[in-house]
Amino acid sequence: MVAAVAVAVALGFAVTGTARAQEELCLDKREIQERINSGQLRQLSEAIAAAGVEGKIISSAVQLCRIDGRWQWRVNVMDYSGESKPVTLPAE
Repeated sequence: MVAAVAVAVALGFAVTGTARAQEELCLDKREIQERINSGQLRQLSEAIAAAGVEGKIISSAVQLCRIDGRWQWRVNVMDYSGESKPVTLPAE
């Protein structure tokens, strides 16, 4: 019983640590602008055009994060029927 609790606690810490690591890989607005200005990353509008995504970006949900070793825009897009869906777009 004690061993089962210890394993559950260890797994809980592993999941929490992974979530924190993923959060730390997202850039703030200033960092995003600096990387776009320096040419390291493409603007969201360019990424959307390149991917052919249609719809309206829900701006409060925009993030730029390192996912699987690559910078990716994470956005929610509302299509013309009013449905919202998450979209991940390459920023490099």
